[in-house]
Amino acid sequence: MSDERSSAEAAARLRAAWHRYHAARATGEASVIRLSAAAQRFMVALQDGTDQEIAEHPDLAEVNVMLDGFYDSPPPAVTPPQ
Repeated sequence: MSDERSSAEAAARLRAAWHRYHAARATGEASVIRLSAAAQRFMVALQDGTDQEIAEHPDLAEVNVMLDGFYDSPPPAVTPPQ
């Protein structure tokens, strides 16, 4: 009788450990989701601040436009030597 009871107790402890594991895993996933949303809000705020700072300084805006034109332009055509 005690052998059946100890195996039932071991099975109950195993199920409890399984539930604790999944609860901890779900808590971790919720934390990652919350952190991801906070990181996205931080990046939006950082980008908004950078955009505002560039808009307030005409020299920086001009440099930004020049760099965008430089990096977004197609490469110059290379003509083979004749």
